[in-house]
Amino acid sequence: MHIKQLLSASCLSLAVLAAQASAKEVIVSAVSPTSDDYALAVAWSNISAREKGESLTVVDNGTIKGLRLLATDKVNVAVIGSPHFKDATLRQGQFSEDPDRLVERYKHMKALFAIRSSAGQYLVTEKSGIKAFADFKGRSLAVGRPGGQAGSVTAGLLKATGLEPGKDVDTQYITYSEAFDQMANGSLDGTMVWGSVPQAAVDNASRTMKLRFVSPDPAVFEDFKRDVTSGEYFSLKTVPASRIQSAYEGRVESDGDVRFWTFPFMFVVNDTMDEETAYRITRSLWEHVEEIRSTTSALALLDIDDATQMLSADLHPGAARYFREKGLIQ
Repeated sequence: MHIKQLLSASCLSLAVLAAQASAKEVIVSAVSPTSDDYALAVAWSNISAREKGESLTVVDNGTIKGLRLLATDKVNVAVIGSPHFKDATLRQGQFSEDPDRLVERYKHMKALFAIRSSAGQYLVTEKSGIKAFADFKGRSLAVGRPGGQAGSVTAGLLKATGLEPGKDVDTQYITYSEAFDQMANGSLDGTMVWGSVPQAAVDNASRTMKLRFVSPDPAVFEDFKRDVTSGEYFSLKTVPASRIQSAYEGRVESDGDVRFWTFPFMFVVNDTMDEETAYRITRSLWEHVEEIRSTTSALALLDIDDATQMLSADLHPGAARYFREKGLIQ
């Protein structure tokens, strides 16, 4: 009897150890606490925990730092735009001075999926009088968080407009909260933010001051795409004025429909991630996409049809297996 009990206890212990071994910790490096990829990762983590799958821990590091942390095995998943990942593998753009050891790691990374639910947006204070990109001449503009890719995109758009960043426009690398604080006290005219509609930082700021969207000109944007590295991954996204009105309840002005710039945002991993882990975590997200969409309006446009489109990295075999089951790829 005692032997049977010991055997049962041993079997139970082995089962527990096996379950613990299969439920690995996965650290996901998102862009920022206000970005939609961060909100997605948090919802993804909650679902995985509920299903006793991998333990997903969400941190924020921006795109460049996040990819470098992935290359040095400090995180397990990083979020980065398709054009910027291509830059990294070619050692160009903001990755032009990265050492060989990092570039070689970038070249072997794989994508789990991509999302297209966010975009780069430009807002100014209503009292600034700015209504077009050309109006930024002689004014001040926050171009993105320090170390992020948004600053280089904004600089490119300003140059395509005929304005020199730092000379014709006082461009500043500061966080969204700092930017809106300075806009509120009149020391800054506008800022770039990344996100969906409504965007949390914009929604909060619009309750204390009157804001206005400023859109890039489509012809200028085409010039920008020709001049920037990996420009083929960039596009303009038109948001109807009615959606702006509904999202912010009239607190943010727009002259008709608004144009944001965007590109696919990929969730990438090292090729050393095993196939089963990649399959399970990819499946756990997309099998609960309706639930994830319901967690925040910022994820309302999350769509599995975007998951395998315009990737600049090959799909991880585990993720590919899932999307093949869903009929999205051959």
